[in-house]
Amino acid sequence: MQLMATTALVMALPALILTVAAPGQAWAQSAEAAPAAIRFDIPAQPLAEALNAFGRQAGLQVTGEAAATDGLRSQPLAGRFTIDEALARMLAGTGIAWTITEDATVLLTRPVAAGGTTALDPLTVTGSRARLETATGPVEGYLATRSASATKTDTAIMDTPASVQVVPAEVIREQGALSLKDIYQNVSGVQQAGNTLNAQTEVLPIIRGFESPTLLRNGLRSTSSGAVDLVNVERVEVLKGPASILYGALEPGGIVNYVTKRPQDVAAASVEQQVGTDRLLRSSADLTGPLTADGDLLYRLNLAYTDAGSFRDEMEVERLAVAPSLLWRMSDDTELLIDLSAVHEEQPYDTGMPLDANGKPLVDRDTYFGDPDLDGRTIDDYTASYQLTHRIDDVWSLRNQVQFHRAEAKNESLRPRGVTGDPGAEALRLRYQNEDRREDEFQLVLDATANFEAGGVGHELLLGTDLIRIESDFWRTRQNLPDNVPISNDPQVNFDPPAGQALGLTWGKTEWAGFYLQDQISMLADGRLKLLLGGRYDIVHQENEQGGVASPEIDERAFTGRAGLLYQFTPMYSGYVSVSQSFQPQDAGVVDRSNQPLSPEDGLQYEVGVKASLLDDRLMATASVFQIEKENVAVLDQTYFNDTGIISYFPGVRERSRGFEVDVTGAITPEINLIANYSFTETETLENGGDPTAVGQPLGGVPRHKARLWLSYTVDEDDALGGLGFGAGARYVGTSSAQFDQSIKLAPYVVVDAGIWYDWKAARLGLNLYNLFDEDYIVRASDRSIAHPGEPLSAIASLSLRF
Repeated sequence: MQLMATTALVMALPALILTVAAPGQAWAQSAEAAPAAIRFDIPAQPLAEALNAFGRQAGLQVTGEAAATDGLRSQPLAGRFTIDEALARMLAGTGIAWTITEDATVLLTRPVAAGGTTALDPLTVTGSRARLETATGPVEGYLATRSASATKTDTAIMDTPASVQVVPAEVIREQGALSLKDIYQNVSGVQQAGNTLNAQTEVLPIIRGFESPTLLRNGLRSTSSGAVDLVNVERVEVLKGPASILYGALEPGGIVNYVTKRPQDVAAASVEQQVGTDRLLRSSADLTGPLTADGDLLYRLNLAYTDAGSFRDEMEVERLAVAPSLLWRMSDDTELLIDLSAVHEEQPYDTGMPLDANGKPLVDRDTYFGDPDLDGRTIDDYTASYQLTHRIDDVWSLRNQVQFHRAEAKNESLRPRGVTGDPGAEALRLRYQNEDRREDEFQLVLDATANFEAGGVGHELLLGTDLIRIESDFWRTRQNLPDNVPISNDPQVNFDPPAGQALGLTWGKTEWAGFYLQDQISMLADGRLKLLLGGRYDIVHQENEQGGVASPEIDERAFTGRAGLLYQFTPMYSGYVSVSQSFQPQDAGVVDRSNQPLSPEDGLQYEVGVKASLLDDRLMATASVFQIEKENVAVLDQTYFNDTGIISYFPGVRERSRGFEVDVTGAITPEINLIANYSFTETETLENGGDPTAVGQPLGGVPRHKARLWLSYTVDEDDALGGLGFGAGARYVGTSSAQFDQSIKLAPYVVVDAGIWYDWKAARLGLNLYNLFDEDYIVRASDRSIAHPGEPLSAIASLSLRF
């Protein structure tokens, strides 16, 4: 394939790294004399609460007498400052002084007594200055304490009245994850969707019972077509429940937001080589550091090349990913981040395997029903974005984001269309499809945030607008094969594509503008009560044309809102309640049998939850109960399609999902990390006038029970076996069904994985084992004719070097 020409580039990566890293290290050394600036975002509030926020954002632990700050309030702090600069601004007017000791302890003293001769008891802020966490940066260990996915602001997860889960880089590395589906399985209530209608290679998730076909990338929408490579992914975040007030048209179950790696102040470089079963070869590199002596211009470059087979016959993938980024600190108040990525991928279309009426496989899990002589699937995915941030003053800040995303997907393959025949003599209906799809998405987002106090109440106000334009060209021809293929472990599939194919064009355009307002309010003397209020107004215009025939244009306007209340019972425990709405206009061309467009989908969620920060803030737990109702769901009128070949949808369908979830993440001890979660999800169709038999039935593809446990242990570096680590875990998925045929039940399964690694100086050697007991199971299915088996026992070995 054409990607083989890139092998020379990958082989040359070590030399490139040494060339770039060496001067970068020199630049870093020259900048060490200057105090490191840290980004803070702390509104004016009671001083005790402000110091807690300061400790979290600076990576320090705040301890001492609460009386030291009684009756005092801090000044707002927003922007990049050194520790001294930050404290000077926060403590202005309080009379409190500070010193910084050699062991990175910040010593605060209260105002002197009236005589001016005696300093009262000190308040100390102690900890490691090396640990700094922001909502967009690296996370130390398993536990992330901050996220922007739920609020579009850098907010502590413990202060957010919503269920937010973050899977950081350390988890991704120790589990040997290669795709997003490997990552989001660490979160309760998230399951792989069985929908394979689109040409994307990443398996999209079902969250809280509803498929979430739109991914977010750094808080910006990423279309459902395309490819994702993890080489530049820093963390993956899952926000449960509707997110429409911040991001526009989305499903109500939640969103997956993957955050990419940013340039770093200190020069660093690493390369990794992975080899595994089924001929897996993956080479990757990560380079970062300053480009100028003053550290105002930073870069990052991520590269990866993957060439792998599969346990599935005829399936193999070849992928090249390149992701450069540049951070320019124009001043202490202004910075510009430019972020680019390109992914090229080639692989056959996986036809899956057929099932019998009881959901049992009719063939071995490696059986392939496609034609390997067809071109298969080729995807080119491009993203170009910038983010400009500017702090106007101590209250106001601006952020402007612009992103262009293009996904080009070509797919020539055979797709199963159903199983026919009596038991023991089944055959598979197949259809030839040749598709060429291009989707362009342009986004412009402008946010203004204000941190201030009014009437003794702290506010973090967000005002924003986004403009989005999506245009797609979808060229396609389809043809049913004249003969059905007998189902066996050695299917004979050979199809000669028709000559002179005429591809029909489906063209679509979506334009919308959104305007939103959100306020995060801190009340009571110590800010224990948090109120989140938000609303959004959307204006949407859609056009669609198929085969030269235009569908009715769609113009929609909608308001969505949300409210959440969180109360901190103690520094360790909080409770919250929330209500939120979602809005999803139907795609142009989604019509009923009368060719009338369906009304937009609307969702409403109620949620009650508790949060706990345990073991000296090393472990975080979230438990919640929720109910989501969605109206005007677009459900395919399958009978009408089978009879006429015309695609139409039932109007007025209502669905519901409700359940209970618990997630626990973090460190039990400094050596032992934990991920544990469980979800119970009950779904139901409440109303469907076009198909009354569906009423009362669960939604397809959603297991009622799902659980995950993963434990890792790393030997203390001072011990004789320091640097050795290992982990193991189990994944349980209960009984579910095919996504588009609830009569086909999928059996529950348990899969056990393990890993071992050893860090020695600048090298890391690892081995990950998946499905240790070689469980034979179906992980997801579209219908009876397309089911995807889980991966059997497999292994990946890795060697990484840091420079």
